[in-house]
Amino acid sequence: MKTLLRLVSSSLVAGAVLVAGTGPLACSGEGSGTTGRRIALDVEIAASPESKQFTNAKGWTISITRAAIATGAFYFYDGETLFAGRSPGASPRAPGSFPRAPGGFVRSAFAHPGHYVPGNAKGEMLVASSADLLAGGLLGHGDGVTGLVRSATFGFGAPASGPLAAELGASVIVLEGSATKGAATRVFRAEIAPDEVKDTKGVMQIEGCPFASTDMESDGKVTITVKLPMWFDQVELDGAPESPDGKPALLPDGLARNQLVRGAKVGLAYTFAYAPR
Repeated sequence: MKTLLRLVSSSLVAGAVLVAGTGPLACSGEGSGTTGRRIALDVEIAASPESKQFTNAKGWTISITRAAIATGAFYFYDGETLFAGRSPGASPRAPGSFPRAPGGFVRSAFAHPGHYVPGNAKGEMLVASSADLLAGGLLGHGDGVTGLVRSATFGFGAPASGPLAAELGASVIVLEGSATKGAATRVFRAEIAPDEVKDTKGVMQIEGCPFASTDMESDGKVTITVKLPMWFDQVELDGAPESPDGKPALLPDGLARNQLVRGAKVGLAYTFAYAPR
């Protein structure tokens, strides 16, 4: 591989910092840490099956007709995501308490800068691309090393490249659809810019996304599932403009758009899974 990920981890209080460097991931033997046998990984992406039509927490039944995304680099780690269990709109957690799965284990959850510790780098795909989430498809090819993987970083790409570069233009996400609640109908288009998906480090990425815990033992496929209902879960469209002609009206700056951007930055909306060839 051409890129080395060096991870500098501190305590949970001090947090973790991801450092990108040069050189290959360790690929010799079957030792611990990042060492292991080199494997090839195809990376695919698609929206979840329920993403075409769903009802959000605000009572809007939303139908998505277009969902284009510009992707950047993806990184896969053996560190577990923390602070599991909460979904958008859930009541605040009591101070000092963490949602736990049966048996007392802390579940995986939203990435939270300063708390998520990636651990050892187990794979990456560095080529930027773009995709129609409703159709799904191959984004590109990456590399990895054998061993346990449990979390991932999802990267956006700007300017957009790949098959949908012209359609995306300066945006990293373009959405079109309609929403109804009672007698109200909204036909919308949302264009999300690169600056809006930057994290607290100023990087267009979402850290701590859940990767179904597994041992990658051979060449295989990594599938990224994007859950559009989570993007829209808290979006209130009452204040969104009505379409005068039935064509999508651009969702302007305001409450609905801000809620959509926040939803698109939720780590649990991006799940990763590995399958051998």
